[in-house]
Amino acid sequence: MKKVLFILFSFLIFVVSVNAQFIFENSVIVLTQKNGDREIGGKSGDTTPEDAPQTRSSISQSVYASLYNKVVTIDFQTVFSTVTVNIANKTTGEIVSSELFINPTSFSIDLNGKDTGDYMIEIISNEISLEGHFSL
Repeated sequence: MKKVLFILFSFLIFVVSVNAQFIFENSVIVLTQKNGDREIGGKSGDTTPEDAPQTRSSISQSVYASLYNKVVTIDFQTVFSTVTVNIANKTTGEIVSSELFINPTSFSIDLNGKDTGDYMIEIISNEISLEGHFSL
């Protein structure tokens, strides 16, 4: 009897934990370098072990983005003089938000009233070009 109660109690805690993630809808938007930024100019053919990229240590993330209740929040860990942020609906291709920020540290973009669907965020400055994907 104790085992059955323990299993039921454990299952209940698991279900509440999983549902809490959906209720609060807080999610991290993973930002990666845009594809074109990683191309090596002037190289063709296969990569040999000698010229393959070497993993040395973890790279510090300079920009973090998250989504909570249809509001995208972006935090900068590095100082950038100007940053352009574009958010586009991936299905329609419509740019739903495009803003230029000067010396940003943190800001939020409210997407309330926008259609549900898949979106792409671009963060572009002279130093970085990042993109991420999320759903509303």
